[in-house]
Amino acid sequence: MTIKRDNILNVSLELFANQGYVNTSTSKIAKAAGVSEGLIFRHFGNKEGLLDAIVAIGTQSIEDYTTELLNENDPKKIISQAIDFPVIIMKENKDYWQLVSSLKFQSPEIAAKYHNTEIFKQLEEILEKAFTKLNYENPEMEMKYLFLTIAGLSSMHKQNKDEEANLNLVNFIKSKYIN
Repeated sequence: MTIKRDNILNVSLELFANQGYVNTSTSKIAKAAGVSEGLIFRHFGNKEGLLDAIVAIGTQSIEDYTTELLNENDPKKIISQAIDFPVIIMKENKDYWQLVSSLKFQSPEIAAKYHNTEIFKQLEEILEKAFTKLNYENPEMEMKYLFLTIAGLSSMHKQNKDEEANLNLVNFIKSKYIN
């Protein structure tokens, strides 16, 4: 990627996350990025193409994290890393998660386009196998329970800016599963 293309992506992500995708024009992005609007169209085709590129980058970071879990053999480490997921992935990509969350309210049609269930199905399978290896009585229900807990952590992490409180909660949840 070129420096200008990267700059357009970074500025767009920040503006989409903070001002909303619907409320952010390509002319506003061009001005903030210090480029011509034509350059945005040359690189991305249109505003939706720009959003496609941003979502692809965010999705890749989730896939990378999931791949790490796939390559881990220790079921306790898998569970621990899954619990860390909201804190780590959201801390690294705050604007991306703000954007994804806001799309649901701004444009459900656009949000639906980017709803990638395959990654989460894969994460569910990884967790269920981990609980099976640890001889839990009902690995599927444990996976679902932990998945709901992780979703709650994600929501809480977005709302609560107190990192110490977030980490304390993560460690408390880990203590329930990791002896």
